[in-house]
Amino acid sequence: MPGRKDGKEKQALAAPDTVSLTTQERIELIARLITERIAEDEANGFVLLQKIKERYGKAA
Repeated sequence: MPGRKDGKEKQALAAPDTVSLTTQERIELIARLITERIAEDEANGFVLLQKIKERYGKAA
């Protein structure tokens, strides 16, 4: 079949940009993602927070 790849050709995997981040930059990235997700959850009526409470119990 023309254009068919038989598995002998290998594609290079794309390395995410986060591979080259320093530890500090990774921490800042994770913190930003968490705060953005909390703000999004707040805007949606804390749906995610409610699911977390249901699964893991209410925080003291």
